[in-house]
Amino acid sequence: MKSGAGWLCLSVACAASMWAGQKPVSYRLASLPASAEQGQELILCAANVGTGPVDVSLEFINVKTGGVVAEKTVSLAPLGSGAAGQPCLTTSAEAVAAPVPNSAARVPGAMESSFASGTVADAQALVVGVAIVRKALLSFREAQVTASIQVIAPDANGAMRTVETIPLSRATHPSDGAPVYAPAPSNGHHK
Repeated sequence: MKSGAGWLCLSVACAASMWAGQKPVSYRLASLPASAEQGQELILCAANVGTGPVDVSLEFINVKTGGVVAEKTVSLAPLGSGAAGQPCLTTSAEAVAAPVPNSAARVPGAMESSFASGTVADAQALVVGVAIVRKALLSFREAQVTASIQVIAPDANGAMRTVETIPLSRATHPSDGAPVYAPAPSNGHHK
């Protein structure tokens, strides 16, 4: 009887997932904050190196405001399937530095206080790239995505050239089983 109830719960969960039209989040990739200088363009690209199809939401987030500067969702076929889409999202440094609508009502958060404490010149803006990987609930094929940001700027002749490559890495949460490193107590006493 227990196995019958388990199958029933699994069936209900699958049906709810299909009705919602959303694939559950498998994992997230994120970059370290990067400065975007005037005249530069940032290109966030993802590639599926797994065995099953996935949907990936690409986002550029302004660290100072916490607002999403640009976003795009792409469907990526497995590596070697021959199906190619447009797996890149492009934005400019000017778009990153622009104020986000309704940002006047936004309360500064931890992200802003951590990275934008006045140490970066006003002409620069900090941005992070995020790739949110989604796959079907009952897909037993491996979902693996790699992503990076290419920072391009004009050279002396005006041609756009890559000046920096910023890889995205797995953004783990303590519940993912990743080790959590807490700072040691400053007074040396443990309770």
